[in-house]
Amino acid sequence: MELGWNQYGGWRIGVSSFDDRRYYYYAHLRQDFPFAKSLKEGSVVQAGDVIGYMGRTGYSTKENVNNIDTYHLHFGLQLIFDESQREGNHEIWIDPYPLVRFLYRNQSTAKRDDATKEWKRIYNIKDPAAEKYIKDSKEK
Repeated sequence: MELGWNQYGGWRIGVSSFDDRRYYYYAHLRQDFPFAKSLKEGSVVQAGDVIGYMGRTGYSTKENVNNIDTYHLHFGLQLIFDESQREGNHEIWIDPYPLVRFLYRNQSTAKRDDATKEWKRIYNIKDPAAEKYIKDSKEK
């Protein structure tokens, strides 16, 4: 998991799959409070976790600036078959819209905590791949 700012994406989150074959990119997040409080570099997230908040940051050399007129989420999905495709001229980005449509129809309910203004999903999902990744990381 990568968190941070760049002038094109504004506040953004990058999530690598457990097998390092997919990279999920979320950009133009909310000014001042772009990420869920519990999120840190290297956090393990699973489908349905609230990780960030939609905004309109980016396209500015100055951090935390909203230079985009409409609130939206820039979501990208990169496929990585070998390291030459991670960065540079050989990157493979796909249109994630069909996947987003499927996930929308099968989404997890989320609830807002009025005290912190954060959202969290109601049902905890146990992903065997996430549990194995966490266990293996602790053993190293």
